[in-house]
Amino acid sequence: MNSSENNGEPNLGGAARVNQFHSGFSENVGSFVDELRGKFDADDISTLFDRMKDLRVLVIGDTILDDYHFCRTLGTSSKDPALAVQHESREMFAGGVLAVANHVANFAENVKLVSVLGETESYRDFIETKLNLAIACNFIEKTGAPTTLKRRFIDGYFVNKLFEVYFMDDSPLSPEKEEEISAIVEREARECDLVIAADFGHGAITPTLRNQLSEVAPFLAVNTQANAGNRGFHTIAKYARADFASLSEGEIRLEFRDTRGELSPMMETVAERLGTRAFIVTRGQNGCLVRAGDGAVLRVPSFTPRIIDRVGAGDALFAITSMAARLGAEPELIGFIGNVVGGLAVEVLGNRESIDRRNIEEFIEPLLG
Repeated sequence: MNSSENNGEPNLGGAARVNQFHSGFSENVGSFVDELRGKFDADDISTLFDRMKDLRVLVIGDTILDDYHFCRTLGTSSKDPALAVQHESREMFAGGVLAVANHVANFAENVKLVSVLGETESYRDFIETKLNLAIACNFIEKTGAPTTLKRRFIDGYFVNKLFEVYFMDDSPLSPEKEEEISAIVEREARECDLVIAADFGHGAITPTLRNQLSEVAPFLAVNTQANAGNRGFHTIAKYARADFASLSEGEIRLEFRDTRGELSPMMETVAERLGTRAFIVTRGQNGCLVRAGDGAVLRVPSFTPRIIDRVGAGDALFAITSMAARLGAEPELIGFIGNVVGGLAVEVLGNRESIDRRNIEEFIEPLLG
């Protein structure tokens, strides 16, 4: 726990430390850090990370490839009301559940992955080069389908996304493929400490599998992402249980069809129905809300001084906070670590890099000491 010794260093309060080391933060960050430092220090978080090493984690969900095409804007087409761009470069990232697994594998030494690839245009070779070598992979091929790929055309100067094209087949898995995944889950889930369901609504996790996860997972962490490919049809209500849930504000509002209501009552309703031990709702620049098992809701400010790309930030936060929640970390630490991870992730283009322990500790050490 926190020590009063400062080894001769000036005893800066949270606000002063924020100004000294992270001048882009707001004053409410300093107030939060002051309160946090009264309970925890950097060593407490390092100890939590040490404990993550021994977790046996099963990650299941949708494989998504993020295909970025960088362009230079030329203007409007002379014959049609269409934007004309000149292609300059391309970069592809391993996203979706692949990114979640990579984040987890930077902390836990025993990580297994279950996902679905397409039989056509599978990109298996590319995927295998982008995954942490420590991850044990179980890929099922979906007959006649491509691996889900989201192609984004981007203004290369400002890194503004112009439009997206989805290549996917989200039709149901065949009974044979579903049974194949079910057998893997049955075998692996019971041997794990934590099951992370990164459910993007593209068909890798079927209704039957959701029920199975609720029954066999010793500790189930769930994110049901809302995106353009599933918007309005994919919410946390599809799960009967979640020991830990991570949703964005838009995702929980979609669950209740409520754009303006208070979030805390929504969180309470979802938490009671799912039996969550911890629950986080991310709110972008407004930080996040964390609900503890006793029903208390804590507000944690954002640690995001600079945004390059928001893609993948929620997945990084979900990956790390799932492990923290499994280890029974206090709500303040779950929210603090989650927002630090989110702040680091938005400074990375796509999923070019995964978040590791060193990234986080270098960020928090000047704040907590």
